[in-house]
Amino acid sequence: MKKIKNTIVAFVLFLSLQSHAQQSPHYTQYMYNMNILNPAYAGARADLSIGLLARKQWVGIEGAPETQTFSANARTINGVGLGLSVVHDKLGLADATNFNVDMSYTLVTSIYSRLAFGLKGGFSTYSNNLSQGITPDNNSNGDLSGIYPNFGLGAFYYNQEFYVGLSIPQLFKTPEFKIDNNTYSGGISKKLNYFATFGYVFNLNEKVKFKPSTLIKLSTDLPLSVDINANVLYNKKVEFGVSYRYNDSVHGMVALLFNENIRIGYAYDHTLTKLGNFNSGTHEIMLLFDIGFKKRGRWLNDSSCYF
Repeated sequence: MKKIKNTIVAFVLFLSLQSHAQQSPHYTQYMYNMNILNPAYAGARADLSIGLLARKQWVGIEGAPETQTFSANARTINGVGLGLSVVHDKLGLADATNFNVDMSYTLVTSIYSRLAFGLKGGFSTYSNNLSQGITPDNNSNGDLSGIYPNFGLGAFYYNQEFYVGLSIPQLFKTPEFKIDNNTYSGGISKKLNYFATFGYVFNLNEKVKFKPSTLIKLSTDLPLSVDINANVLYNKKVEFGVSYRYNDSVHGMVALLFNENIRIGYAYDHTLTKLGNFNSGTHEIMLLFDIGFKKRGRWLNDSSCYF
């Protein structure tokens, strides 16, 4: 029975290895980490915003995905936003680190709304020690490592209560977590990932804000991924909520806010698929700092801290 269980888990990880390169890692608390996915978000949140996030997926399964991110973005007086992100991702014997710089430009569309366009550029380093592993069909694969360029783009519209974003964070082909021996060739990828984000803030009363949001991920050869979230912010100090990822998992999250500028968040994911029988869930922690220098320029005078 144990052998059968290990075979099933190995096969699931094998399939994950094949698809992981085609879709960016999931984040449950993505709404506070959006410049990773959308360069147009750079500068929208605060004069300077710094975030750290760590995610350990499918606890109990050896070789399951692990992700750590560092991000920082800032705004200037003339409406230019600048950002930097470092994402380290590990899956089984494969290891990747992505370094990207973001730049956005914000247009004033009305007194209370802004439209930003952004570009993302950088490179990724990969190290796949696949020769050390055996696939479920007893095949072995060669190692692959190198440095490869990245380019992405996005748009972000927002006001004091609403936001919508569209982005393609990775346009170029990469051999990330590649498992066959075919020669890598660069150029625009034929399997692009498209991201759409939506969110709204309802002021229920002076102390309670209701914050529904969604993240949609579309890829040409993977199932549609949809996250639906419902968060409640109480007294600008405590936030909690639940989330559902279509045909995949349910999540709970909680965060503490200090002086509206520091956020410490935790999220737990429970897998709804058969893979949930072999793991004890996914854990994600986040630390976010927002610093204001009163240099608003073209940015909204009202803080967009609520998303």
